[in-house]
Amino acid sequence: MNPMYIAIGVGAVVVLFIIFYIQISINEKKGVDSEDKKTIQNIVKRLVPDADTYTAAYGVWEEINFGGGRRSITTTTKYWYYAVAFKPGNIHVIPLSYEGGDVSYGKAISLTKDDLGMVNAKAGDCWVSFYDKNQQEIVSVIVGPSNTKDDKYHPVNIQQKEEYEAFVQFIKEFMTEVNESNHVTVTGKVGKPLKKAK
Repeated sequence: MNPMYIAIGVGAVVVLFIIFYIQISINEKKGVDSEDKKTIQNIVKRLVPDADTYTAAYGVWEEINFGGGRRSITTTTKYWYYAVAFKPGNIHVIPLSYEGGDVSYGKAISLTKDDLGMVNAKAGDCWVSFYDKNQQEIVSVIVGPSNTKDDKYHPVNIQQKEEYEAFVQFIKEFMTEVNESNHVTVTGKVGKPLKKAK
């Protein structure tokens, strides 16, 4: 193979990487105090009583399903978006919809220890699944530190490192409180919350 073609190929990859890196950096800077972040805060203020006493954050959930026949496998990914407001002992999860660049919201799901039969999460991670007294899933959510507008499935620029850290701590404490009161032990595995009895 001609060394010149190899050099051109390597150069093209480096240029694409630099462009990609610059785009991510721009989106991250935009997300620190973005309109998207203010929109989440305003939705929380509208729907959550005493909203100023809560930490407001943006949350998502992704679910990948595999299907297909003998010779082909298909994957389908579903996305859910949320505004989240939390403080010790209480969380509100507000469903969001992003259509054509506009955001709309549904009724808040308000959860306390008394509403829940189980909370499944992994200590130190930023995802959580909430279950009712019959151990049926109510809602699952991830509150990550960085969200950038990559494509139509990732519609916001929101940087929320402090909110993410607060959420990780909140989940750790809330999970302990709920699960101890219901005498359950969880796995910390997505979709498989209960440990099997020995």
